[in-house]
Amino acid sequence: MKSKLNSKMYLGAMVLIMAFIQFSCKTRYELGVIKAKPMSDSKLYRHMLDSSLHYETLFIKKFSANYSVDGVKKSFKGAIKIQKDSLIWITITAPIGGLEVARLMISQDSVKMINRMKKTYFVDDYDFFRDHLNVDLNFESLQAIITNSVFQATNNDKEKSFIRGFNGRIVDNMYVFTSEKSRKVDRKLRKDKLRKLSRFGYQRIQIDPALMRITDVLVKDFDDSRDVNVKYRDFKMFEDRKFPQRLSFEVADPKHLLYCSVKFNKIAFDEKLKFSFKISSKYERIYP
Repeated sequence: MKSKLNSKMYLGAMVLIMAFIQFSCKTRYELGVIKAKPMSDSKLYRHMLDSSLHYETLFIKKFSANYSVDGVKKSFKGAIKIQKDSLIWITITAPIGGLEVARLMISQDSVKMINRMKKTYFVDDYDFFRDHLNVDLNFESLQAIITNSVFQATNNDKEKSFIRGFNGRIVDNMYVFTSEKSRKVDRKLRKDKLRKLSRFGYQRIQIDPALMRITDVLVKDFDDSRDVNVKYRDFKMFEDRKFPQRLSFEVADPKHLLYCSVKFNKIAFDEKLKFSFKISSKYERIYP
């Protein structure tokens, strides 16, 4: 009798251990597994903020990226450091050999870059992103894109709170926030009245009901006929926080197409970071 009892206890313990291991080893979260339930815009927004990434510093110790500009494809690796609301530091290395190619330091009002290959550097404002990536970015929106956080990109919403500037609804079992005048935009798009859209901005943010995290962002700039698409996939647990392992970014207009896909491999939070950015006296300053 005692041996049977011990056997049952042993089997029960093994089941618990295996269940714990299986749960602990779960590293990827599926999207769309929970049905979206109706709720007010303010409640949905609070849930989204509560589930968003909370940090003081973020260190992406290793990432790999593939990008193409008008069909020309390249790849690189690197690392990213962020001091929240203050600095973004990026180093770019060659895909083979690990040699540093470039280093960027981005603050609230400037973009600095060292080109190790050409032994040059520059200091610019945020026109750099429009000139080189064909997209309007400021520090807040760039930080938000990297950290899977909400941002407001449409011109008509910049002076408004998020709740006043966006409307929430359920679409295909996902929560969706669209910019306030999106219904007018949709009507004009259906009627092919594109010339009347220049004064409108359009932004669409999709949120997964299970994670309450942003999975897709679409921004339409009708003045420049430009679409910006950002997608987040493969949410995993890094340390004790959920974060997307894959980020893709596409900018398209009638003349150009830029696409970049990034995979984050090692991430740490709230470490004390150093943001080294020393420019050699031998480097030449250029003015892009």
